[in-house]
Amino acid sequence: MSQPTFKNRYLYAAALTRSLIAMFTSNQKAIMAGDIELDVNAIRTARNMTEFNEAYTAKVFGFESAKELNMSGSCVQHIKNIHIPMLFINALDDPMCYKQTIPIDEIKQNPNLVLAITRHGGHLAYFGGTGLAPWLPPQLTQFVGAMLEWV
Repeated sequence: MSQPTFKNRYLYAAALTRSLIAMFTSNQKAIMAGDIELDVNAIRTARNMTEFNEAYTAKVFGFESAKELNMSGSCVQHIKNIHIPMLFINALDDPMCYKQTIPIDEIKQNPNLVLAITRHGGHLAYFGGTGLAPWLPPQLTQFVGAMLEWV
């Protein structure tokens, strides 16, 4: 698996992992009453999202591993079947979809796709840089405007 940036590994992803462990811990009795066999120690000692997903999320959703879970949610297998113009936006500071996970080659092979890679934006494109203003609406407006000029 690719490696996140320092900020993502030690700030965002670590905080998210701790939050998920806390939610598991506070609901442990109800979760463990189910019929899925879970390793409580592995969940509670997970050091990152991959370990948490391996110990909890993959098992709960019926996957063999965190890698299989991640692949099931990936768009890579569907990219070749996209037949309308589509804009993909990935931020380099995304704590979940690191630069190494962006399917650049697959997107390049489909003439209907455009890939925009930005420095900032996080995981869901809410914020740009250190500001708190959402940056996605202007990006979409620019893309749609360019598509309208092109056709």
